[in-house]
Amino acid sequence: MFISDSLDICDPVLTFDEFMEGIDLAKYLDKLPVHKTGRLRYNPVNMLKTVLFGFMTKGYMSLRELEENCRINIRFMYLMDNERPTYRTFSYFINDVLGECMEDIFADINKKIFEVEGVDLNHLYIDGSKFEANANKYSWVWKKATEKSRYRLFDKITVLFTEMNETLLWSGLHIETNTEYIPEQLAAIAERYREVWKLDQKTFVYGKGHRKSVQQRQYEKLLEYKEKLEEYVEKMDICGENRNSYPKTGRSLCM
Repeated sequence: MFISDSLDICDPVLTFDEFMEGIDLAKYLDKLPVHKTGRLRYNPVNMLKTVLFGFMTKGYMSLRELEENCRINIRFMYLMDNERPTYRTFSYFINDVLGECMEDIFADINKKIFEVEGVDLNHLYIDGSKFEANANKYSWVWKKATEKSRYRLFDKITVLFTEMNETLLWSGLHIETNTEYIPEQLAAIAERYREVWKLDQKTFVYGKGHRKSVQQRQYEKLLEYKEKLEEYVEKMDICGENRNSYPKTGRSLCM
């Protein structure tokens, strides 16, 4: 959500500046070193406003574009009080001063928009696109992504079987590895592995301070992979041959 799209404005830069005055920006500038000597630094609040306005106007703006706009664009000149930082200055400010707080800034801006505009957060409006506006309610299962995840799981299963074979050398048993597996196969191997080692899940240990045995870890990981593979198989079956995706809240919807 861009501020210029959300607010009813006639002059974007003036309204943007007024809007930003209602947000506590100082808390994001605590990494600035204390100025003692040398050339006076640029106003950090103006710098932050300029960076945000640059990304607001275009969605993405390079550092050199920010520098250029501060020289020729009256809106940026107004925000910077006619000062002209270089692209290196913007780079330092974004990477070293703002650091990892950009998401928090975005959250504060959205919170302010909700307050100013009285946005109703109890209703969600969507169009026909497959954008996940609310990941908890409108999530999609994608066939290609599921297929890729399934093959990554096959690789993990092969690695696990290799490790299990090392612990089974004494028994003469050997688990065959392959490029693909099915849940039933993993279930049978897990049961046989449990029998060989005489594992009793009632005696398994959990929590901090308890160290699991190699056999318990391998057995539990195998069961975990089996459940995950069952999930992928179910998703692929729901998609079938004619669908590339389906919503988790409406599996019968055809794509």
